[in-house]
Amino acid sequence: MHCFVARQAILDNQGNPQGYELLFRLGLDNRFPDIEAELATRRLMAEQFLTQKIEELVGESLCFVNFPDTLLREGMADGLHQSQLVIEVLEDAIPDQGLLECVKKLKKQGLKIALDDHIPDPAWDAFLPVVDIIKLDLRQTSLEDCARLIERCRRYPQLRFIAEKVETLDEFSAAQAAGFDLFQGYYFQQPQVISRRILTTNEITAFELLSAVNERELDFDQLARLFNRDLSLSYNLLRYVNSLHAGTRQQKIDNLRGALVYLGHQQLKRFTALVMTAYVSKNKGIELQRLSMIRAKWCELLAEKVCPSLQEDAFMCGLFSLLDVLLELPMDEVLEHIPLTEPVRQALLERKGQLGFLMSLMLDHEQANWTRLQQRLDFIKLSGDVSSQCYEQAVQWSQRLADTE
Repeated sequence: MHCFVARQAILDNQGNPQGYELLFRLGLDNRFPDIEAELATRRLMAEQFLTQKIEELVGESLCFVNFPDTLLREGMADGLHQSQLVIEVLEDAIPDQGLLECVKKLKKQGLKIALDDHIPDPAWDAFLPVVDIIKLDLRQTSLEDCARLIERCRRYPQLRFIAEKVETLDEFSAAQAAGFDLFQGYYFQQPQVISRRILTTNEITAFELLSAVNERELDFDQLARLFNRDLSLSYNLLRYVNSLHAGTRQQKIDNLRGALVYLGHQQLKRFTALVMTAYVSKNKGIELQRLSMIRAKWCELLAEKVCPSLQEDAFMCGLFSLLDVLLELPMDEVLEHIPLTEPVRQALLERKGQLGFLMSLMLDHEQANWTRLQQRLDFIKLSGDVSSQCYEQAVQWSQRLADTE
């Protein structure tokens, strides 16, 4: 499945990009779709931050994303550790003490805060020492009023001002004279629509997950079973946990149950909310995802016979073995931000180790390389009948999962 996002550059006085605003799109049509702002932000965050490297979109520049008032108050941005992310507080947000506490909490996490389409009002004065950026729409606020606000805010040295809707050279020059630091608008660049590939999650599994995480007491065994039967859930969970884990000195989490326990109840609910809004759909990669599930169980069953201590790693190895094909990226790029054990990484990247051997064995079976397959089976002293039984059991297991969806 492909997702779409538009980005518009934010430039300095010399025309160098300092950031990009990301704008949600449903397709190549370069306009905001007819959906609620909350849903647009949820999907944009899930599609652009959860499964992929944001650097591929914005490089090392800042990344501006609109966050409606309701999402800030419900804590959707809590736990995000994206040093490039700028949270844009929208103009219709209510500047009360509750919102101020939300902003202060996000600042402590290291995020930057901007007031979007800001209209000067005393109710926002308490926010000025906390926020980093104020964006002023030149179609809503006169340059004279902009200049007065910029001058009044000189006491806050951290504040920078962005002129929005700059559409002509004269407006650019006037905005510079008014004291703006950064500039955004059609004079420099129209939003550019970019298509990116993502994995999707089966609807039934996603709804079962939603039900499971809303239980008063979490059943981690049940949750692990749900994640084990869905490739995209497993992949996205490990990426999400790794982003939260970034910057800490704790040992990396490289298995699903550990990731679930690490997240805890509240963060699992947030993760599930992102999954529900972004990834639930059918897609043409369904057969490849089915093969991934077969390989996962197949590799686990083979490991039970050959190297029992690696059964959990074997499942992960088979599960993620087709991610490069599904995402149309080299495997080393796919695995860069997923915490996996060294045996799994070696198997997926280099076909090394015991798991790499089992992966090669499965490939020989799939490609009907019967002579080489028999050589591998002889080497590990496994009969062809037992190997075939493992494959058949994996196919049946995968089919039972499909029948429940």
